[in-house]
Amino acid sequence: MNNREATYYLSGKAYTKGRLLQFCHVKMREKHVNAFEKELLAFIIDWFSPSQFINAQTSGSTGKPKEIQLLKKYMMASAVTTNSFFNLKKKDKILLCLPMSFIAGKMMVVRALAGSLDLYFSEPSSKPVIIDEQIKFTAMVPLQVSSLLNENIDAIENIEKLIIGGAFISDLLFGQLQQIKTQVWQTYGMTETMTHIAIRKLNGAKRQNRYQPLPGVSVKLDQRGCLVVKAKHLGVDELVTNDLADIEKNGTFQILGRVDDVIVSGGLKFNPVEIENKLSGIVSNDFFIGSLDDHELGQKLLLFIEKGGQVERRIFDIWSQLEERLERLEMPKEIIFIGSFARTAAGKTDRISTIKEYKNSFNQ
Repeated sequence: MNNREATYYLSGKAYTKGRLLQFCHVKMREKHVNAFEKELLAFIIDWFSPSQFINAQTSGSTGKPKEIQLLKKYMMASAVTTNSFFNLKKKDKILLCLPMSFIAGKMMVVRALAGSLDLYFSEPSSKPVIIDEQIKFTAMVPLQVSSLLNENIDAIENIEKLIIGGAFISDLLFGQLQQIKTQVWQTYGMTETMTHIAIRKLNGAKRQNRYQPLPGVSVKLDQRGCLVVKAKHLGVDELVTNDLADIEKNGTFQILGRVDDVIVSGGLKFNPVEIENKLSGIVSNDFFIGSLDDHELGQKLLLFIEKGGQVERRIFDIWSQLEERLERLEMPKEIIFIGSFARTAAGKTDRISTIKEYKNSFNQ
């Protein structure tokens, strides 16, 4: 980070630290530069500033979203770990297509600076523009990957290694990933851990069902059954999450859902993710198990399905499959079709907002 002899690469051009900073300052003053590019340039300037910290916004994985400060030395340690794991070498081309407001966006830049990687960038969108040259490594959210697979599969296959984070991987997307040559991993992490601390291979011969912690990372469960993360090289000591998990003796783990999503109905506790896993493939549309207040049960289980492809016409078939796959007490009381789910900036279904909007539609 303080090595003045280091060479940095941006869109195919080499820079010393001084020339890179000069380029960023000059470029930011140009009128045609869009907001995303300005955020990228501002981050590079901030990274080389005397401050030891970078400001970041948490996603809410460990509580309410909040502004925090991350030590640059820990961000650098995370970047070095990722570059080593994925065998990224000097001048390898990597692509940034996530917002700089995300820790995932910030860390793509840090990886480039840490490893003298050649950083290309594309304005974040559901259909990111992929450069024609071979890309060694990039990170996307599921929505971006799905869009490219459906409309520009050649662009995806121009990427050698791809990590996906930020949201659930649907069965449809999982199946599509088995058909491409790109090596794909799903990540687990959060802002407080400088993005991912564990990964699982999604396709190829070494496909995994469980997350494997990266070197230097250990996990355990608290009394609630939630994941606790320790990673000394990242400054993470006993970070308690709200993610319910199952851990094997070898340290690999699965995420079972969030403790605050647990539904209490008729005095019994139900984990929506466990029920959803039983319903895998029941429809190609997005769906989730949620609840509404009920004067008899406290909360009643509901199946929310996003409309599209006239899925409503399959309601009798859906009910039949529910009866085949679920225990009697797990059966939703209703199936609710919604025009469009609310989503977070990362493209993840926002269950709380979706249910709130549904409830508000009756009060207008």
